[in-house]
Amino acid sequence: MTAYPLTIATLLLALAIYIWAMLKVGRARATYKVQAPAVTGHEAFERVFRAQQNTVEQMVPFIPLLALAAAFWGDKWGALYGLVWCAGRVLYITTYAVDAQKRALGFLLTALPTMLVILGLAGTLVLRAA
Repeated sequence: MTAYPLTIATLLLALAIYIWAMLKVGRARATYKVQAPAVTGHEAFERVFRAQQNTVEQMVPFIPLLALAAAFWGDKWGALYGLVWCAGRVLYITTYAVDAQKRALGFLLTALPTMLVILGLAGTLVLRAA
């Protein structure tokens, strides 16, 4: 049994959200007739595509930070970070697809916790080194 079941569950949720975003891009390609490898075309396709691409970009820091948060602060704190991040991503993906100007709250719910975790981990390391 793993020591971090809640954190792992949130990681799996994040991956499921990413797969959902990928499927939305595939559906948008078919709907708006944007053939691969094109990444431009109908504006509605481009919004869905950018939301998925931004999710990829945000996952790069999220995954190691999720693991570090759980390792340093425990499973519940790691999972809490993961759940907030996931909620932000769902909100970001859904609002960006409708209107790019409405994506800010979803982005903040992703980016702000990530910055807080980076700062918190740095502070934890400093305190433990002292």
